[in-house]
Amino acid sequence: MRNHPRIAVITFGLILGGLVQPAAGDPLRLGSTAPGQPVVITYSYSNLLDGTFLLMEPALLRAATEEALGLWAAFAPLHFVEQPDSGPPASDGSYPASGTPQIRIGHHPTVTAAHAFYPNDVDGLGGDIHLDSGGAWNLGDGPWNFLETITHELGHSLGLDHELDVLAIMNPFYPQQRFTSLGTGFLYPADIEQLRSIYGSGRGSVTPLDPTPEPGTLLLAASGIALLAYRRRRSAGRSG
Repeated sequence: MRNHPRIAVITFGLILGGLVQPAAGDPLRLGSTAPGQPVVITYSYSNLLDGTFLLMEPALLRAATEEALGLWAAFAPLHFVEQPDSGPPASDGSYPASGTPQIRIGHHPTVTAAHAFYPNDVDGLGGDIHLDSGGAWNLGDGPWNFLETITHELGHSLGLDHELDVLAIMNPFYPQQRFTSLGTGFLYPADIEQLRSIYGSGRGSVTPLDPTPEPGTLLLAASGIALLAYRRRRSAGRSG
């Protein structure tokens, strides 16, 4: 157990080194079960979906995040369960972990593209992911690819360190321009090996909150129901 979470950052075109290693007997992992046993990990969107994140619709941000979670859950018994967010606004200030989701994803102005805090069961920042509010985030080619960044940062939230020696999503430099759209995410063998060294082998899941239709969707649905009822009444009148 540690009192202050370690942080990992991702920047553009730079290789980062010198990360502080965990103390002996202090594994970086979420959950307390033995490797190979199911681990339930709660997550939420602190302010990522409030419409203030530049250039990307909340639905795309949610879809990309769920894809990234699914990549890690495909190779270890990690069961990600979305919860309503609780806790302070996204910032790098510490807060109590009790009563908050284990991974909170949000944005605020940062000097790097993104950063994540390693697991910590005391400080609420442990596991949290923050992206730069001013980035030109997208899901296509080029820099600021949200899917690639969130996949990398989730690795840190799970306790993975930067991979310096072989090709990996956990390489500490960006952009790699490896993901080009939704559905193109993947992990390298080095990522899977490091993940399984912490959590063991298995397969997990991603359980989002039940989606709430937006007002426009509700209006469209109501219009469709009204039109269907009108057509049925006309049909009944003609058959009579």
